[in-house]
Amino acid sequence: MTIEMLKAETTRLTRLERLEFLQFIAALLASEEGVEPLPESQKKTLLRRRDEVKNGKVATVSAKTVKANLIRKYGLQA
Repeated sequence: MTIEMLKAETTRLTRLERLEFLQFIAALLASEEGVEPLPESQKKTLLRRRDEVKNGKVATVSAKTVKANLIRKYGLQA
């Protein structure tokens, strides 16, 4: 199967199937790089935190604010 044929086949997948395929490819690439995929417990935590942000249970902090706090707290250069 060529890469073009594989691309064509992926367009026939459902969104959920494409996501699963993407996770498979990402894990495959990570294993080749010697990087371990996230353990299931960390995946659950990330998904839970994502949902908390989406549902408004927690507020995010902008990168600008985080950077300003780090500069103030640790005297880092801007």
